[in-house]
Amino acid sequence: MRAVVTGSSGFLGAAFAHALTEQGAEVIGLDVAPATGVPWVTHVADLSVPGGWRRYLDGADLVVHTAARVGEIGTRRQFRTQNADLTRNVVEASAAAGRLLHLSSIVVHGRDFPDPCPEEHPVQPTGNPYTDTKIESEHTVLLAAASGRVRATVIRPGDVYGPGSRMWTVRAVQMMKAGLFALVDGDRGVLSPVYVDDLVSGGLAAAASEDGLGEVFHITGGEGVSPRVFFGHYAQMLGTRLRSVPPRLARVAAPLVAGASRAIGKPPPLSARTLEYVTHPGTYAIEKAERLLGWRPAVSLDDAMARTEAWLRTEGYL
Repeated sequence: MRAVVTGSSGFLGAAFAHALTEQGAEVIGLDVAPATGVPWVTHVADLSVPGGWRRYLDGADLVVHTAARVGEIGTRRQFRTQNADLTRNVVEASAAAGRLLHLSSIVVHGRDFPDPCPEEHPVQPTGNPYTDTKIESEHTVLLAAASGRVRATVIRPGDVYGPGSRMWTVRAVQMMKAGLFALVDGDRGVLSPVYVDDLVSGGLAAAASEDGLGEVFHITGGEGVSPRVFFGHYAQMLGTRLRSVPPRLARVAAPLVAGASRAIGKPPPLSARTLEYVTHPGTYAIEKAERLLGWRPAVSLDDAMARTEAWLRTEGYL
């Protein structure tokens, strides 16, 4: 089996590339950043620009598309180029590949949805350039699949944490150590964490299933978790207590903190985009993945956090 992983130097791309390599696949990585010390070949390429990189997808059995701009920093144009335009190029190049697995995100459901939210619930643009361009990217893939141009499946990962995760692991720990972390309104919001190993197993199950062709699947840990419970694991590792800020103060402070962070080129500890991510009103149904793929998450939150703590200590974050 020959697999191409876009964004292979990033957190999720590397996780998929490692898993596929362990399964005996020949893996080719494509990324704007080089990779060292990995058991697959990485070609440095800007996928937002059509180019010679397309030849690596020709005849590949599987293309795992993880490359994307994530986080809170970036202009709308940057997000459009590195998410929507990039995905359009990958979809076109995947026409000669056996299967395309596209990683979207649960954020496409926006700020208001039923709990638990099924896959067929309408997506909702929010004005957040990450959310809106992930919606556009997902639509590009699904339209190409519906027209028969590609054999594709879309997964919407939850809040992916574990070894290597900057957004949901490393950054939270660093902010707590710096005294910059706080909950919003005590415990407002519902998170949908998924351990990285479960995300990869769910994604590969979707990519291998004929029943998954043209479908969208939520891949999460299977339950909603309060921010206090989830981030409380990190606080316990550090021996610290979680603080809270009132929601009105958070809304007023967010643009000021974000502006100051942009001025020094660092991710903001608080922004309107961050508030959107951590104050979702509910979680997301995963019964479709169980029914069509035979997949369910295998690692509990407690076990996953124990593994994550061991990695954080090995890497010197604790």
